[in-house]
Amino acid sequence: MKLAGARARSWLTAPPADCPGVLLFGPDAGLCAERAGMIAKKFSPNPDDPFSTTVLSADDLTGDPARLADEMVAQSLLGDTRLIRLRLSHERGAASIAKTIKALDARPETCAAKLIIEAGDMTPRSAIRKAFESAKHFVAIACYADSQADISNMVRSSLGDLNISIDGDALDAFVPLLEGDRRMARSEIEKLALYKGYGKEEGAKVSLADIKALAAGAGAAGLDDIVFDAMAGNAKSMDAALQRALAGKINPHSVLAALQRHVVRLHQASSLMASGNSSDEAMRSLRPPVFVMRKNAFGAALRIWPQTALSRAISQSLDTEKNMKSTGAPAEALLGRLLIALSSYAARRR
Repeated sequence: MKLAGARARSWLTAPPADCPGVLLFGPDAGLCAERAGMIAKKFSPNPDDPFSTTVLSADDLTGDPARLADEMVAQSLLGDTRLIRLRLSHERGAASIAKTIKALDARPETCAAKLIIEAGDMTPRSAIRKAFESAKHFVAIACYADSQADISNMVRSSLGDLNISIDGDALDAFVPLLEGDRRMARSEIEKLALYKGYGKEEGAKVSLADIKALAAGAGAAGLDDIVFDAMAGNAKSMDAALQRALAGKINPHSVLAALQRHVVRLHQASSLMASGNSSDEAMRSLRPPVFVMRKNAFGAALRIWPQTALSRAISQSLDTEKNMKSTGAPAEALLGRLLIALSSYAARRR
């Protein structure tokens, strides 16, 4: 049975007692995991009890295709409801799993356990997905990424429960950082709540400055200054930021790693633009998306750096990394030479 929208939300709130199992699939692994946890508590009074819950992987069934059927019909020694949690990292045993679901769906009274399957994205041709969607008793629910409106509501609600409010511009900056994974979003909201003291101070409110500090972190913010200035052709400010970082005992390898991440993200965005996306669409497609306060600088770098030049920059950074680890030359000097070369190229292209 395929459920979506309001029907899916209603089912998740109160799964029918006669439902033997559910398939949760989709690109948002965090949402799949969160919903699986919710359902586990509905299906079993002791979802964390190892005697009541059996956790299986795709590999477990690859080596023993009959195990899922055996587990589903095995009676509990304690007389309670057993729970089977299957996490699929691949579908190599899809035919066997689909066959088991079809057989159990034909005779649901034989199911002595409840089944929760967590999977990644599945095409409509997936044998497992088709078996669940065509079943009368088993349920399939897709887990797609939250919309920005959903995330906004989640942020306001979660913070509001702790008596923490959030400014509109801070919310606008925070929401894009949470797109794509419910688990990551919950973690970042929890981090923000901790940053604001869990609302113990009366009138606690999240500002844009709080979001910037939380999203980057003091050390990471300094690294961002270095790499953004280098790719923008701002040699003087880049060098000043680099000297501050090194004086603050930030490892040159950390600076290089930040530079490599930034150049790779520029290359990914440039590839998306080559496929017909606008720069804004490309930046939103990155995971995590480009921080709102860095969008102008990121977009400017995309205009400066063609794909071929970004490919060379990646290659040069890898050569520098190799030399920093093997030649014995001062790492700071090798890093500085690379950053100067990149900023010089960008300055000529502006």
